[in-house]
Amino acid sequence: MAFRIFERLFVIAFLLLSMQVAVGLTSPDETEDDPTVAVGQVHVLHAVLEVGVDLCGVLLIVLRWRRMLHAVRAVWPLVGLVGLAALSTAWSAQPDITFRRSALLVLTTVLAIYLGERYSIEEQARLLAHTFCLMISAIFILYFLAPGYVIDHGSHPGAWKGLSAHKNSLGEYMAIAVLLLLLVRFSQFRWLRYVFLVAATVLLLLSQSAASVVCCAVFIAAMPLWRSAQLRGKQRLALCAMAVSFLFAGLCFMATSSDRLLHLLGRNATLTGRTQLWPAIGHAIMNRPILGYGYDTFWINSGGEALGIRAGAGWLVHLADNGFLDLGLSLGLLGVSLFFLIFALSFRNGIGYLKLESGSLGLWPISYFCFFLLHNVTESTLLARGGFSCLLFVALTTGLALRSKEVLADVAVDTFYGDFEFFPTHPEIPSGFTTADDILRDLGTE
Repeated sequence: MAFRIFERLFVIAFLLLSMQVAVGLTSPDETEDDPTVAVGQVHVLHAVLEVGVDLCGVLLIVLRWRRMLHAVRAVWPLVGLVGLAALSTAWSAQPDITFRRSALLVLTTVLAIYLGERYSIEEQARLLAHTFCLMISAIFILYFLAPGYVIDHGSHPGAWKGLSAHKNSLGEYMAIAVLLLLLVRFSQFRWLRYVFLVAATVLLLLSQSAASVVCCAVFIAAMPLWRSAQLRGKQRLALCAMAVSFLFAGLCFMATSSDRLLHLLGRNATLTGRTQLWPAIGHAIMNRPILGYGYDTFWINSGGEALGIRAGAGWLVHLADNGFLDLGLSLGLLGVSLFFLIFALSFRNGIGYLKLESGSLGLWPISYFCFFLLHNVTESTLLARGGFSCLLFVALTTGLALRSKEVLADVAVDTFYGDFEFFPTHPEIPSGFTTADDILRDLGTE
């Protein structure tokens, strides 16, 4: 019992650290336009806490090393992408930095795989919901005690950044919290879910993060469409027709009123200068199209391609503000292709999970996957080392891959043996083997 509590406390601490809570608390005036962010300024408290949590995570992994090996095999494309990031040290212009950053990526990815292996999708969702509730409570308490820590006084005066380093980070986390709290169910004090759902929505709006607001709204509206996977016949056809009609109406509205919509969100047609920046970044990717410039080092350079992009933009660019472009800069088209392969496999497993899970929580994986994909059009969290969004993607991908494998194993056993629950003394079932995985392993098919 005590060990289980320790594990859950580790998960909550790991998730909070991945949301940069320590950085937000120790550097309340740091803004997203601060150039020190680009070169990876070290925060002592955050580093100490991160080392402590990572050591606990390594201990837990060692205790479950056999299951971890099984989980790593189940998500081999994901392991391949992270391995490519580590290998990029060989062709990076700054190999020492690439080595350190890719090593951190490998470690945090393994810890995220541990979460996906250790906890089911349902357990992951509840642990994540508890973490968000804790974070939301702390934000409002801190607002009354020391509002300077939760409100941005730098480049976006008045916007809330909560316990995060930047307002856009808070917006991203609260958008995910809204999606999750719409779907998860509390086992006790069920009314609290609605209180925290309202609080998360308020914080999302106070963050003034337009991308997070839009992504959250889009995927709340899309939830009925995902529901169609659980329906049959005429019900599915009617729901799909309704969803397509709403989608068409939404596209028409955006085509005719995009300027007014962007103005309402406090943005312009260039997405705060992003669209003017992206062509130059695309040109830089084409100069090294296959393998890129090395993991997470392109923007560190003060000269070369990065200098040309900054000179053209007229300001100190430290990110592409597009996860796909930043991944292309780091690992080239090979890295981007690997990511889309991983996403396609994960989404397929998410659809399979939705078909088997009749409750509302069945919508959670594909809703998050789609949010993660769309949000990276204007933010760079696709393969961020130790980043919350990336870790959550890895944990869900692992959980779904293992669940899919279990389902296939059960189908294979039922096909070979029949329903052995009703034939427990079947002569071909080895003694002491009671699960599908045990039987398939004995058959040599595991």
